[in-house]
Amino acid sequence: MSSPWLPNLLARQYKSNRMLPRSAAPRPIRRRDKGTRTRAEIVAAAETYFATRGYEAARLEDIATEVGIRRAAIFYHFGDKQELYAAVLDDIFGDWTAVLPSDGSPAGRLEASLVGWIDYIARRPNVARLILREAANAQPGMVSQFVRSGSSTVKWFRSVIDEGVASGELAPIIEPYRFMSLTGAMTVFHFAAMPWLTLGAAIDPWGQDEIEKHKREVLLVARTMLGIGDKQGGNR
Repeated sequence: MSSPWLPNLLARQYKSNRMLPRSAAPRPIRRRDKGTRTRAEIVAAAETYFATRGYEAARLEDIATEVGIRRAAIFYHFGDKQELYAAVLDDIFGDWTAVLPSDGSPAGRLEASLVGWIDYIARRPNVARLILREAANAQPGMVSQFVRSGSSTVKWFRSVIDEGVASGELAPIIEPYRFMSLTGAMTVFHFAAMPWLTLGAAIDPWGQDEIEKHKREVLLVARTMLGIGDKQGGNR
């Protein structure tokens, strides 16, 4: 006759071995997910405060309150205010650079990128405000965080323009850096200025009709600057 203690012991061991690893495994994953989400919320709130108030006037206390955390919790994710500002700029340019087209002719990619830039600024007006503030505070000879964060985008435009020139598709009448400055500024200032330029007029500067008009105007200027012929490029 078998002793009853052996089955009971094996049952207890099985239950213990089955429960311990399963109960412990998910916890760090949940913490990581929550930490990633909180970091993204801090960056999003900081973007608004830096854009509307400027770097100096933006307060970490206000950003923390917006997110629903203590000010000290920000330093769990960022070393200081400058690091948070860098994260905001990296996020802005990272999102924009990630959707730059990789297929098609140089002219087609450049035109698609300009249309995408206009849509991006229309969806995310804080970007225009931040760029205007950075432009106003720029100092000759200094490489700012804004310049570092936007370097990948600048390299993309230079590379595509160089490719178009080498293939004969583009015949620019101005230098690449002037092209980037002018086309970028047209859209940034457009969205910053149109609300007060159209005061009293029956026009919605953020309406889709106005956005489509702006796209056509920017492409017309860009094609002239890049020397794109009537049969070249895309998005006609």
